[in-house]
Amino acid sequence: MTIMENTSDLGFKYVFKRIIYFNSDCKDLIIETLKVIKDEILKTNSCDTFDCIVYIDSFGIYCNSEKVINQFERFLVSKLPDNTLIYPHYIVNSVNFEEIRKFQKHTHLPLGRCIIEGIQVIKESIEKFTLQNIFLSFNGGKDCVVLLYLLQAVLEELKYHERIKAVYFQSDDQFSEEEDYVQSTVNRFDLDLTVIKGELKSGLNDFLKENPQFCASIIGTRQSDTGSRKLQFFQKTDPGWPVLVRVQPLLHWNYDNIWSFLRQFSIPYCSLYDKGYTSLGNKSKSHPNPNLKYIDENTGEVKYWPAFLLQDSNSERENRF
Repeated sequence: MTIMENTSDLGFKYVFKRIIYFNSDCKDLIIETLKVIKDEILKTNSCDTFDCIVYIDSFGIYCNSEKVINQFERFLVSKLPDNTLIYPHYIVNSVNFEEIRKFQKHTHLPLGRCIIEGIQVIKESIEKFTLQNIFLSFNGGKDCVVLLYLLQAVLEELKYHERIKAVYFQSDDQFSEEEDYVQSTVNRFDLDLTVIKGELKSGLNDFLKENPQFCASIIGTRQSDTGSRKLQFFQKTDPGWPVLVRVQPLLHWNYDNIWSFLRQFSIPYCSLYDKGYTSLGNKSKSHPNPNLKYIDENTGEVKYWPAFLLQDSNSERENRF
């Protein structure tokens, strides 16, 4: 590992990267901590080379092993004082959608194959239904965030300039952080957002009566979700529901793929995920995931790792009751 204070781009040398921001007055602490982490990592991963570039208010971790990067991130969180790192949802950065599309060349990697599949399904949905007849189901959760950025990557490639139609099905028991994130994303993308409150089925029915042009909805369902194992990429709604085609580009993605995407491309996400929440449901029934609990070695406090450090993806929903 090398620590440099310049703007070198190592994207051509390594597949995986993390760009992590920090408070500018903590730069010396960051550099010293990175040196300590370097030694820790090399004790167990001597065969994996990686680089770390320190910029003015951020640093980049570059490696061909995502396992090493995840290990690096866990060390960072455990060794640095609170409020040293600044997570993506507090940063007004510009996501490189071409970089997302280019990652499709990595067909040997799970994330590369996931992106290929997701983009193909979105393109097919636009060919089948046209963009004007599709809306994105968006509630601020991690899965629909991935969908939004995949969709925007496709629209940019196709040179579409229309606003994305999004529908937010809002419960009466919502986290304020989730609502704040939805609004910030609406502003960031200039989304054409409709908020539907109350019961889902009746709300969807009323929306479609008022907007009969919509015949398909892009949603973030994965086959790892409960009851979703047999779903297809294009699935008609069940009998008794408003007639609609559910477009599900993330069916074959898993929890780790979702976070790999969000972290790889420095995509902002709801701040609750950095407080140990791994799945967002109703506020009264969602809590930090117990599998992310740890004791701060410096203060003795009980804390929670960020959601992207969950080691057993099968426990994703153990924070919801």
